[in-house]
Amino acid sequence: MNAPCAESSSDPSDSAAPPAARLPRSGDAALAAQAAHRRAADAVAQGDLAGMRDALEEACALAPEQLAWAADLAFAWLQHGEALRARLLLDQRHTAGRSSPTTWLLLGHALAATGEPQRAVAAWERALQRARAAGQWRNVGATPGHLRPLVAQAMQQAFAARRAMLHRVLDEQRALLGPHALRRVERAVSGYLREWDATPPDARQRPKFFYFPDLPSPPYHDPFLQPWAATLQAHWQAIRDEALAVLAEPGQLSAFLDFPAGAKVDDYVGGGGPAPAWDAYFFSRHGQRFDAHHARCPRTSALLDSIELCRIEGQAPEICYSVLAPGSHIKPHYGVTNTRLVFHLPLVVPPDCALNVIGAGAHAWREGEPMMFDDTFQHEAWNRSDQVRVILLMDCWNPHLTPEERVAVKAIVESISRFEQAEP
Repeated sequence: MNAPCAESSSDPSDSAAPPAARLPRSGDAALAAQAAHRRAADAVAQGDLAGMRDALEEACALAPEQLAWAADLAFAWLQHGEALRARLLLDQRHTAGRSSPTTWLLLGHALAATGEPQRAVAAWERALQRARAAGQWRNVGATPGHLRPLVAQAMQQAFAARRAMLHRVLDEQRALLGPHALRRVERAVSGYLREWDATPPDARQRPKFFYFPDLPSPPYHDPFLQPWAATLQAHWQAIRDEALAVLAEPGQLSAFLDFPAGAKVDDYVGGGGPAPAWDAYFFSRHGQRFDAHHARCPRTSALLDSIELCRIEGQAPEICYSVLAPGSHIKPHYGVTNTRLVFHLPLVVPPDCALNVIGAGAHAWREGEPMMFDDTFQHEAWNRSDQVRVILLMDCWNPHLTPEERVAVKAIVESISRFEQAEP
């Protein structure tokens, strides 16, 4: 994958290196390495897997910087039942932080073959996540032929482990909350596991992660279904004053979005303004509290601390002053789950600013008037004025979930996150 062959004489994989007498001692090493790699390719074409392995061992010893060759060598070792050697090599690769989907895939198979099934599942999860992000392995045609059986097995084993994990969580929650309280939760989990078609009936609604069925699902919701909405509204001017004080100091904002590697900002935020941007001053992000920002805005902080927030480790709450620059357009997109809704308290709203749930109509913000919507419906927003627009933005529990369902959803989502982030 992404690492040279092992070099330590105490390492079981060092037998991959050819005898010292065979190693070139001049600048011809690169040419010799290329020649060995060509012999490996020829051996593959002839169906000579042993020849491929031997040639790759020589090529990797001569050119350890050729990370793709190391992946080929690990594959060859796995095919010859030398899983421990492959595992040692691949462990070096991912530890070095230079791993690819194929590195993680092969490491998973090496771990499974050497008796570490839990680490294997974690490695396969990494492989599949990185492959999806890179647009790889989406179908048979997008998967290299020699990897197809390995990818198929990784998908099957990772899915089986995910399913078993979720059923354990459900069993724990039934014992805690009672079986009758979790009927809708069980149906949501079975839909997540693709045991039934959990596509929302409204074509405008497409959650990117987790769909909870059987909830009232209008695009826009009454914000006063949240018992704390009136409290925030009553103090909106104090909140606005602190937001304006933050904006008066340069360098206080950060980008609202975490852009994935290789993403283009223009794919998410555009517009005809001089510098289109969607920025934020976070009080919490992905569940992490920004203590310095709370201290900077004590009245806003005290209000937020006084209300019930949606708390999910690593995900929620997400609370900020959301700042949309003049002439900016947040392009159409979907949110992740309908178990949480998005609450806005408008603080500074110039003319011609709106949120638009596509197919449901635009909502023009009005200062001091809360609104709430389900962001799993495709939506966009714009500021077509020449001034900034500022709102207090926060995610919140869908008010139609029962208290028991909130507890169970929190446990499920946190368990999925731990499963996906487990270290191999």
